[in-house]
Amino acid sequence: MAEPQQVSALPLPPMQYIKEYTDENIRKGLAPKPPPPVKDSYMMFGNQFQCDDLIIRPLESQGIERLHPMQFDHKKELKKLNMSILVNFLDLLDILIKSPGSIKREEKLEDLKLLFVHMHHLINEYRPHQARETLRVMMEVQKRQRLETAERFQKHLERVIEMIQSCLASLPDDLPQSGGATAGALRLKSEPMDIEEVNASCMTGQSDKEKEVNVHSKKDQPFDKDAAMCALIDEMT
Repeated sequence: MAEPQQVSALPLPPMQYIKEYTDENIRKGLAPKPPPPVKDSYMMFGNQFQCDDLIIRPLESQGIERLHPMQFDHKKELKKLNMSILVNFLDLLDILIKSPGSIKREEKLEDLKLLFVHMHHLINEYRPHQARETLRVMMEVQKRQRLETAERFQKHLERVIEMIQSCLASLPDDLPQSGGATAGALRLKSEPMDIEEVNASCMTGQSDKEKEVNVHSKKDQPFDKDAAMCALIDEMT
């Protein structure tokens, strides 16, 4: 038995527009341009809206009677509306039991509709406050995460500094002058040899590579502690 296919509640994507925005069309500049911003008015869900309208329009502009005063406490008014909806719903049940065909049934339904519209409007007036609080919480979370990251980085930095200082302190004051691969890695080439020494080396029949090496002095000077530490770190890595 075949499994039932799940149908998405969202509408299908507009394929007639998606096909126009291919990588090739975008690269060649053939993709359609975005629509210009709306300047005057627009239609949405069958209603006419103005661009300069408030996000939360007052009830009077929508042709709805206001049940609460201009200055009010949202919490108290929401409690009143909740209680009024409960009482009107009980009245509606009483009307449906005693006289279902009475005209009072339609009146009670209109009263309930008006109460729900007011409650929905008062809840929507909290949306800007909710958006600000959500943004504040997000910024606090980001701030805390960045402070924790900076604190962890500071701890790692202090540990690295302590390790470097301890390694520098453990180095001897007089490093070995010769012998071993490590001693050779910690030495720096000095000034070239004298002209007489160069001529003497040329007379011995050495190869070009050996002549180039012998041009430099065999006298080496040791690195200081910083250069020695860098060489040790290079060997460790």
